[in-house]
Amino acid sequence: MSISLEAIHLLLTYRCTYECDHCFLWGSPEQQGTMTIAQVRDIIDQAVAVGGIDFVYFEGGEPTLYYPVLLAGARYARERGLDVGLVTNCHWAESVEDARLWLQPLWELGLADFSLSSYAYFTQNDEEEELLRNAVVAARELELPMGLLEVGAPARLADLGVPCGEPGAIMYKGRAGAALATGERLTRPPDTLTSCPYEDFTDPGRAHVGCDGNLQICQGISSGNVFERSLAAVLRDFDPLTTPVIREIVAGGPRALAQAEELEPLLPLYADECHLCYELRERLRAAGRHPEVLAPDQAYGVVGASEATSGA
Repeated sequence: MSISLEAIHLLLTYRCTYECDHCFLWGSPEQQGTMTIAQVRDIIDQAVAVGGIDFVYFEGGEPTLYYPVLLAGARYARERGLDVGLVTNCHWAESVEDARLWLQPLWELGLADFSLSSYAYFTQNDEEEELLRNAVVAARELELPMGLLEVGAPARLADLGVPCGEPGAIMYKGRAGAALATGERLTRPPDTLTSCPYEDFTDPGRAHVGCDGNLQICQGISSGNVFERSLAAVLRDFDPLTTPVIREIVAGGPRALAQAEELEPLLPLYADECHLCYELRERLRAAGRHPEVLAPDQAYGVVGASEATSGA
C-alpha cells in the first residue's frame, strides 16, 4: 500500500515568537531547527517530481522569522508551478504600513493562501490583536486571499469581516497535552478512545516536513525521512497498515496502541484521543521503541534538537 499527497507543508523553523499552550510542536523562542534554502528547494523539487502535489505551505514555528529564506523558497515554488500558502502569527505587523511592506513581495509572487493565527482563547492582549488587525488591513488592500486560524474561541476580528468559520478544536498533543489536558477537560475513559478523529493515515492528503527531513502525517509521527530517501520512495513504500504505531492507531485508535504495546493508560480519564496517544508515544520514546516513527524530537518537547545533516 502507498499513499499520495496533494499538499506539502514546510515547517520552515520550529522557533516561534510565542510559546502557545496549544502548540503541537512545542514552538518557542528557544526551540531549535530551521531549514536552509537548499533544503527548501530540494523538498520542492521532490514534490514536483512526485506529481499530484499542487500546493506548498510555509509554516512553523513562525516562518517569517527567516523571511529571506521564506521569500526565496516561495518564489522557487512558484517557478516550479506550485501554489503557495503562508501561516503566520503576524508578529511583524507593527503598523499597516509595515505589514504592507512585509506582504507586498508575497503578493507579487502570487500568494494563494494567507492564514493568520489568532490566540483569543489564550490571551486578551490588545497589542497582539492590533498586530492581527494591521495585517488584515494590509492584506485587504493587497487583495490577498485570507483566512483566520482560531483555536478554542471566536475571533475578535468579526468587525473586519475576516473569514474564520467555527473555532478549531484543541487537540491535546504536544504542549497542549501537557499544559491544557487537566481538570474539567478530562472526560473520556481510555476504553472509549478507539479511533483517530483528526487524521486519515491511509489517505492524508497533506504532510509536514521540517529541517530534520521527517515526513510527518501527524505531528510527531513520521512516515519516513525525505533526506535519507526520496519523497517518492517514502510515499511509495509507506504502508499505514504495517507500520508500527500507525497500524495500531488505524485499527483501533490509541486504545489499540496501548494494548499492542502492553502499556496501561496512566489516567482514568483523558481529554481526547490525542491526549492518550501522545502520552503513549512519549512513553514508547522513553523506552527507545520505534524511533524511526516517533520523530522528530521537537514534536516531543526536546529543545536544542540538532538539524538534519543529510539533504541538499
